[in-house]
Formats: sequence, structure tokens, C-alpha cells
Amino acid sequence: MRDHLDTDWLLEELGATMELSGQQVRPAALLLLAEDLAHIEKPVLRLALARIRAEHRGPILTGTVLQYVDHAMGRMLPAEAYGLALTSADQQATVVWTDEIAQAWAVAAPLLGAGDKFGARQAFIEAYGRITGEARALRRRPVVQVSLGHDPEARTRAVQEAITAGRLPGGLEGLTDDLREQLQLPAPRAALALPAPESAPTGPKREVLAQLATLRDAFALKATRFTPVQVQARADRMRLGLAKRRTAAAVAQHQQESQA
Repeated sequence: MRDHLDTDWLLEELGATMELSGQQVRPAALLLLAEDLAHIEKPVLRLALARIRAEHRGPILTGTVLQYVDHAMGRMLPAEAYGLALTSADQQATVVWTDEIAQAWAVAAPLLGAGDKFGARQAFIEAYGRITGEARALRRRPVVQVSLGHDPEARTRAVQEAITAGRLPGGLEGLTDDLREQLQLPAPRAALALPAPESAPTGPKREVLAQLATLRDAFALKATRFTPVQVQARADRMRLGLAKRRTAAAVAQHQQESQA
């Protein structure tokens, strides 16, 4: 459960994000949204909300935030995951994917091997949706895995490309000793000195940074309309409303138990 500081941060961050998107912010709706997201780690939420401010257009709902939370944790969308899984059909290719994608691919691969491309895709999408749905319900994060192909020269390149794309959050240090040995990589400290891929995509990163800077300036300008006292009063009202909701739920549960 979050403490008061984290709750205040989440309420303010959500409220500001919704306001910047042009969405009307109602305290009751904001509290419900904050409750739905309270179990998610703060760094993941921070990254997800930053991407929403930079990319999303339209109303911000619980499902919207959870979709970006998935991406922040390394969980791909079904179509994107299937495209990555298809590369594993090439025995020469090294694939950096997640345990969720690997499990869904185990269902679809036999169909693809039998020549049923449509059936394989449908089976993968259904299995992946079920697997990721269960993981969300259990609040379980995807685990990154590396499936090594037969081409030794392509292994290191595939891992470096995965790091650049954000599919290997721990970088080279996140690899196991066995994998590092098979990839013929040096020890973790020396691995940090490995040369970067020849072509590092800098364009999109610069655009995102520029968008974030513009949004930060807009938020700073909007924030000047509120005094610290007003901001604190708003947070106090939200905490009071949340406490009332919890008290009412406890009273209702007690009454039901008494009647039983």
C-alpha cells in the first residue's frame, strides 16, 4: 500500500496529465483511477505517464494507463509480440523476448509448422491475451529471456539491438553467466565498454525529448495558477474522500457479516 507521499504524488501526477490532455478532472474519478493504479511501482508509473503525455491523444482511462504500464514493463502488444515470435522460426536467429511470448509461441508454432499461418496467428493472439491477463491479475511482471540461434556472429548483435529497443532493461549486466559465456561476452564490468550498434536511432529520441520539454513548460505555466495552499487543500480533500470511501466499505461489510 502506498504512503501519503506516494498517494499525493500519484494524485497530482494523474491530475496534471489529464489536464494537459484537455480532459476535465473530477476528484471522484481521479480517486478511482488512483486506486486502480496503487499497486504499480512508482518508477513504472512515472515512465508510463510521461509517455502518455508525449504520445496519447484522447481521454485517459484506467485501461489507457495500464497499456502504457505494460510497455514500461516490457510487455508488448499482441501483434507486436507475434511479429517478434515469428523470428524464432529461423533457427539461425537469436531472439530476445519474454516468458509470456515464449509460452504463447509454444501454442502457435505447431500450427505454423503445419502450414496454417492464419490459425497460428489466431492461436498466438488468444494464448498471449490469456497469459498476459493472468499475469496482470497476479501482478506478475514479464521475464526477459534470450533464445540463442545457431549463428554465433548474430548473437551479440541481436542482444545489442534488443538493448537499444528497450527490450532488455537490465542491459548486458542483466544476462546470466551462462548466456554471457555463450555470447562470448566479457565480464559485466568490461561489458559496459562494448561498442554500441553501428546505427543508433537518435531521431525519435530527440523528438520525444522535445515533446516532453514542451509539456513540462506547459505544465509549469499551468501550475502557476495555483498557490501552494490550494494544492495542499486539493490533496487533503482527495485523502478525506478516500478515507470516507474506505470507512463506508468497512461499515457495509460489518453489516453484512452481522446479518449473516
